Amino acid sequence: MSEQQDALEDLEEAGVLAAMSWAAESAYARTMRDYDPDAGHDQGWVGYTAHGFLRDRQDRVFSCGKYAVSSPADALSGLDTVAAGLLPGEFKRMPRILPGAVRRANLNGSPGWRFRDWRWLQAAFPFGESNAIPWSQKSPTKRRVAAQHLPGPADQPMLPVDEDEAHLFEDVMAATLLALDESADGLTTLVLAHAVQKELGVRELFVGRSRLNKGGGAAWHWKHDLLKPPFGDYGRGAQPVAPKPSGGFDAVPDAAVRLRRHVLEGDGK
Repeated sequence: MSEQQDALEDLEEAGVLAAMSWAAESAYARTMRDYDPDAGHDQGWVGYTAHGFLRDRQDRVFSCGKYAVSSPADALSGLDTVAAGLLPGEFKRMPRILPGAVRRANLNGSPGWRFRDWRWLQAAFPFGESNAIPWSQKSPTKRRVAAQHLPGPADQPMLPVDEDEAHLFEDVMAATLLALDESADGLTTLVLAHAVQKELGVRELFVGRSRLNKGGGAAWHWKHDLLKPPFGDYGRGAQPVAPKPSGGFDAVPDAAVRLRRHVLEGDGK
């Protein structure tokens, strides 16, 4: 069985893939609801805001960060905290993941989550350019993740032969350092990549193993489209973003949930 099959089967069985899809849908629905070009919002604002909302929504659905609880029983005692700030209907659609099944697993300050031996980080990219993400131009952490080794020797990332020795040394050291990280915590790090086309109101969402592509070429060893059924509600490819209330949002709020969650200190960093 390939690494891709292993990862997708593990994450799907636990409901993690559906939770990722929900988190991104909620993040972008709220982002586009708040988006106002007359207030000076631009594509940069959209990307930054959605990225923060996606982190928050993942913490909500996985009971991490400020939504962490000490036991599964405590999760039932504070559902209003999880529902607060969500758009109408989102809390009802949120997948129910057993608290503790997914935990925070940050990497060098980058927010990360883990299930079993799989960790994933967030990354934004320009809409329609998922196959050409220049990982070598991203943060040191994202470069190290893209340089991590694969289980099979035939799948090992190849360093470009036309780079100077300094760049080659930098990439070798990045891969070595990440290998040390992996050996320490036993995790394989994936990337949850997201994008939106704000004029058309459509978005993209992928999870996969990034590939260091300093010399060009594919940006992934493998990736999976999370907007394909059963995780996306709108079919294949780019997914529409929910409109503002004036464009068709259900204006009837969810029933109030009055029990409170006991929040743990710390964010798993």
